[in-house]
Amino acid sequence: MNAVAIRKPSVDYLMDAPLQQLVDELHITLKEAPISEPGFTGYAFVDKRGVVIAMPPARTELEHDCIARYLIGTVFHVDGMPPLPDLYEVTEVTENTNGVLSGLDGDSDPDMDEALRRVREGGVV
Repeated sequence: MNAVAIRKPSVDYLMDAPLQQLVDELHITLKEAPISEPGFTGYAFVDKRGVVIAMPPARTELEHDCIARYLIGTVFHVDGMPPLPDLYEVTEVTENTNGVLSGLDGDSDPDMDEALRRVREGGVV
């Protein structure tokens, strides 16, 4: 696996760049989530393959764009991100708690913590 240098985006770039450009530059996998309950807005995680952002189908383009940017900013610990409206609640899981993430997208393993640390520090994945 080749290491890819990833630079943490600024909040201005996170909010203004075209979403597809962010996804491409940050090597993010943007996909449809298997969870589609009305109150669920999406999730993000880092594993040995990189960053995955998943959101349920049938959301408005505006919600999809805003939540994707928020999740990207959260994963990369972007300073100065505006808060989400109060109706949204974000829960951060920072470790593999007995395989909780394994059902979301394949394997979770000991490399996940290292990949997460590297992404958050603006290093390599």
